[in-house]
Amino acid sequence: MLFGSLLSSEVTQTNETNPQNPPTKVEKKKGQLTEEQILKKKEVLSKVLRYGTSQERKQALFELLSFPKEQANELYLYLGELLESEKDIGVKIVVLRTVGELNLHQFGDLVIRLFEDPNEDVTKQAISTAKKLKLTTAVGPLIEKVRKEDFTKSSNQLTLMINTLAELPNGIEASPFFQIKFKEKFNNSDTRAQIALYFGSVKDSSAESMLSDLAFDDAAPTTLRCYSINALGKIKANNAKSKLLELLDSLKKTAGKLDGKKAQSLKIYTIGALVLLGDKDVIQELNEFARDDDAMVRLRVIEHMGNLKDPSALDLLEYKRDRDPSPKVQKAAKRAIDQIKGVEVSSPEEESEKAENVTE
Repeated sequence: MLFGSLLSSEVTQTNETNPQNPPTKVEKKKGQLTEEQILKKKEVLSKVLRYGTSQERKQALFELLSFPKEQANELYLYLGELLESEKDIGVKIVVLRTVGELNLHQFGDLVIRLFEDPNEDVTKQAISTAKKLKLTTAVGPLIEKVRKEDFTKSSNQLTLMINTLAELPNGIEASPFFQIKFKEKFNNSDTRAQIALYFGSVKDSSAESMLSDLAFDDAAPTTLRCYSINALGKIKANNAKSKLLELLDSLKKTAGKLDGKKAQSLKIYTIGALVLLGDKDVIQELNEFARDDDAMVRLRVIEHMGNLKDPSALDLLEYKRDRDPSPKVQKAAKRAIDQIKGVEVSSPEEESEKAENVTE
């Protein structure tokens, strides 16, 4: 019998075996279980987590996400046991994901220990879980692990570690090491680009000079330039504002001469940096680029308009919402209008994450 069917039948039987019992207050809410049903479900989950097949245990872990927290302490304890002893890689990965989703900080040390798991997928999920839990104690072990990585090669795991250190509260501790790696031109350009984003996320103003050198180097790879420009905006590098305006002006003058994708990226990131720097003149630039033939440029510009919350942009945004040829731009315009009008909205990243969760 499948786990879902087993769980459903056992919980249903709890009601059927007590037909005399009147409905409790909890039962009045559609879809909510009675206390007796919760206890029965807890018993079933406990058994499945111990004795079920891999697929059944993964399903049980999914069910645990919606299980009442006040009744789940014993089940949570078993998650710690699984982190220590589980041999099935797939189940271990789901346990780590569950620990992160449930915000179970008590298993932080076990999560960090799995940074050194022999399976790379388990290691990456452990790092992702540490990021989700915002484990400050993970910074030291992550820095030690990063030091052993080969920066001359592109690596998903290295990128994940850099991004995780960027989001952890004390992740700036890794900055001195990353500055060394960022300066080394022989290192992989995509990896250096991720380090540029890291500097922006931790707001490390001491990296301004090296970021500026790359941002305005025409010979540097486009992604590395764009991410350096983004970081300059995030660290509030006001000294770079005049150069950013010059770059934007040159991009307009050379329209059609530069590689299309390169020009598009540089436009988007330069405008974004100027928005972050609070440049008042950027409003006019936004209006101009909102009419760009490139839909991606229009999309990013409209997102910036929403973040600025300038009511003078409403007429243009309403036009884009109703008439833009790109459905994505229309959606972004509607969201920007809501932001300006004070309606609470999810960030594009949060919406994307929700969509991914639904897909999974």
